[in-house]
Amino acid sequence: MKRIALLLLFTLLLTAADGLCQEAEEITALCTFRGSEEARLKCMTDGKYTSTWSSPGGRSATLRIESETPIGSIYIQFYDTACAFDVQVRDAQGTWQKAAGCDTDFLTGYAVLSEPASEVRIVPQGTWGRLVIAEIHVFGVGEAPNWVQRWAPPLEKADLLVLSGHPDDEVLFMGGTIPYYAGERQMDVQVAYLVPATPYRKLELLDGLWLCGVRHYPDLGPFGDQYSLSLSGLYGKSGWSRDKVQRYVVGLYRRYRPEVVVTHDVNGEYGHAVHRAAADAAQTCVALAADPAVQDRRLAETEPWQIQKLYLHLYEQGRLRMDWRQPLAAFDGRTALEMAEAAFACHISQQDTEYRVEDFGPYDNAVFGLAFSMVGEDEEKDDFFEHIGDAR
Repeated sequence: MKRIALLLLFTLLLTAADGLCQEAEEITALCTFRGSEEARLKCMTDGKYTSTWSSPGGRSATLRIESETPIGSIYIQFYDTACAFDVQVRDAQGTWQKAAGCDTDFLTGYAVLSEPASEVRIVPQGTWGRLVIAEIHVFGVGEAPNWVQRWAPPLEKADLLVLSGHPDDEVLFMGGTIPYYAGERQMDVQVAYLVPATPYRKLELLDGLWLCGVRHYPDLGPFGDQYSLSLSGLYGKSGWSRDKVQRYVVGLYRRYRPEVVVTHDVNGEYGHAVHRAAADAAQTCVALAADPAVQDRRLAETEPWQIQKLYLHLYEQGRLRMDWRQPLAAFDGRTALEMAEAAFACHISQQDTEYRVEDFGPYDNAVFGLAFSMVGEDEEKDDFFEHIGDAR
């Protein structure tokens, strides 16, 4: 009898735990939004990153949300500028009081209310904040769905640095690198972009990275998008110089201290000079980042760092071919190539281009060459971390 009672108690505890861990239902469509520029409020829930709602600045920067279904949490995707915010509810006297906060430095923010509420108000933290929201999602009580992005800060120590010219290049030309190493092998992968491009493309790249298993926020570089087929032509354009690109990449190496770096083809795949600049700087900065004499005011707080290996897409020497078609347990049997394709599909603004995620043809994203190594030549030629100790 005692055993039956214990089993019953255990079952009740499991049931309660399951209830606590139940995924929250999205209730955005059931909510009423109130704020300035009422005609644009629907821009936050239209599924488009190119349309936004903006609040005034200062004390008028508020957004009210009402729902008959109790609100448990709120997920915001900001358009261009992150905004730390509080979620407030009314107390018994009708005064707005803080019920949750999100001190985000990133373009996504997620806040869980201390108690569910039928009416909430979102306000920026600080005096002069302003809300510029591309999309907002409101949930009932429960755990956040897996697609809700709760980013950790950029890494202090990376296993792998993926250096991409633009958003989507990280999957078009590096193929299954990110889903395989970040998702399947659970390695610390830091992704960086020379050109973060337009605000909506930043949100698209975040969607793709999260889908592939990256959990540390990417490094969004300072360079404006320019098109040229030569490095000399690129470095003559506004905001671009070889020195600036090298300083940025030296900073990446020293800040994230990767063992391995993977980046573009020296010929820029189809010739794009931004891709060429990534490959050029990635090679030159191996020595610069390791040299204690290389310092300036922007590198003053960084310590020298020696990467162990550098791989370039399509590089002729030390060639290896990665197999992106093996099923991955982390993605329920989907392959790294399939995950790269799914990540590229997140780049909605790029779907009408001629480019596709392909592990064949002239831009074969499975082919790389070892451009630099501190640990000797590859032998098995199927792993960027061959000969590097403690590789997971």
